Amino acid sequence: MSINLSAFAGAGAQFFNANGAPLTGGLLYTYLSGTSTPATTYTSRAGTANNTNPIVLDAAGRTPAEVWLDGGVLYKFVLKTSTYVQIGSYDSIPAINDTTSISNLITVAGTNTLTGLATPALGGYATGAQFSFIAQNNNTAAVTIDIDTLGVKSITKFGTTPLAANDIVAGSLVLIEYDGTRFQFLNAPNNTFRYIVESTTVSATAATGTINYDVGTQSILYYTTNASANWTMNFRASSIATLNSLMSTGQTITVTFLATQGATAYYNSAVTIDGVAVTPKWQSGITPNAGNINSVDSYTYAIIKTGNAAFTVIASQTRYA
Repeated sequence: MSINLSAFAGAGAQFFNANGAPLTGGLLYTYLSGTSTPATTYTSRAGTANNTNPIVLDAAGRTPAEVWLDGGVLYKFVLKTSTYVQIGSYDSIPAINDTTSISNLITVAGTNTLTGLATPALGGYATGAQFSFIAQNNNTAAVTIDIDTLGVKSITKFGTTPLAANDIVAGSLVLIEYDGTRFQFLNAPNNTFRYIVESTTVSATAATGTINYDVGTQSILYYTTNASANWTMNFRASSIATLNSLMSTGQTITVTFLATQGATAYYNSAVTIDGVAVTPKWQSGITPNAGNINSVDSYTYAIIKTGNAAFTVIASQTRYA
C-alpha cells in the first residue's frame, strides 16, 4: 500500500484560533471519510510510526510531526480547541498525488458477482473514491463487486437502481464511484427506447412456430420468406434477459413485425412476453384470424409495462401489397 502526504495538515501546518493566535494544545482528530471511525495517520512516508489520535498541537499551533495517509483512503479531519470546542470538520481529504483515492484502474473478474484487485491494495472503501475496469463479460442480472476482499457492495445506476442485463458490456471501460453504501455506475448506458434511426433486422426466414422478438436488438423485424404456418410472437429483451428486467413500470416500447405472405397466407395467432401468454387489444377490437395473400402483413405492437411482469399490448395488422 502506498503512503502519501496528507492534503490537509501534511507538513508544517499551523492552526490559529478565531483571534488569530496560535491554537496552542489544539486537537486534530482523524476519521475515515464520512464516518466517526478513527483512522490511522503516520509521522513519515515509511509508515512505521503512527501519529496520536487526536494529534495534539504544540505551543505554536503546529502538528508535532508530519501527517501521512494510506493510499486509496479518504479521511475526515476534525479540529478542536484544547477544551474540546470544535472549530471545523474537513471531509473527503485524500493524500497528495494519491491516484488510488480518485481514479484507479483495477483488475476485475466475474459476470454478476465481481471480484476486483487494486494496485496498490486498498485499505478500505472511501466515499467518493472512483475506480475503473475493463469488463470481462456482459452482465446478466444485478451486479455486486468486492475489491481486495473489503466486502461485497452492489453496483447500481442512476442512484439505487440495480443493473439490468447487458448494462455492462464485455470489453467496455466501466467507471464506478463509492457513495458510502454502494458503487454507482457513472457511465451506465441509458437503456431507454428512443430511436431516431430505427434498427431493423431483415432475415430470409419464414414466419412459423414461435418467433422470439428481441426488442433490445431491433425496432423492426422483417421476414422476407413466405410464411409457412401460423405463429406465436414472443417478446423478450434478448436471449439472456427478460423484457420484464429491461423495462420499468410506465415504459412503453413499440415494435413492428413484417411477415411476407405467399399464395397461402398465415397469421399471428398468439402473443407471449417472456414466454407468458398475453391477450393483445387489437385495432377496432378485431382479432386477426387470417393473413393476406401475396403481400406483406405489418404487425405493430405497443407494449406497455403496467407492473412487475404485467403488460398491456396494443396491436394492429395492416396489409401492404
